[in-house]
Amino acid sequence: MTEQTMRLRMLRQVALRADGFYDTAQNLGKKAAGALTDKKRSQISGLEGIANSALKTTDVFDFVKLRTARQKEWREGDWGAELLRFISRDLRLQRKEICNALGIDSESHDGLEVHLLLIREFVRQLAAHYEYACVCP
Repeated sequence: MTEQTMRLRMLRQVALRADGFYDTAQNLGKKAAGALTDKKRSQISGLEGIANSALKTTDVFDFVKLRTARQKEWREGDWGAELLRFISRDLRLQRKEICNALGIDSESHDGLEVHLLLIREFVRQLAAHYEYACVCP
């Protein structure tokens, strides 16, 4: 199998899984909107930026940990901690399932890429729900 074919299969698997965490993204997006309000949009923009540019999952985990520790709004309603648990634990389990389906080692470079793709998709959804909840509560 070529590298391009593997990448397409990975993207398809991630896309199929994305609908499965839509409700969680909606819930956390609403919590973020309640805590951050529309005045702290830069917090969500920062999360999107790090998720989209990170080369490793721990970059995203560390960003969420720092924001949760430094910003009381990230602790309000426990949404920062919930976000960290979801992307580090729940998405890790989904990564393993996807890797098993694709026949790749979940700890390999490709496996870690799957996890980053899952995180990016989840953060994209969370940001959309945050925006919507700020404008249409």
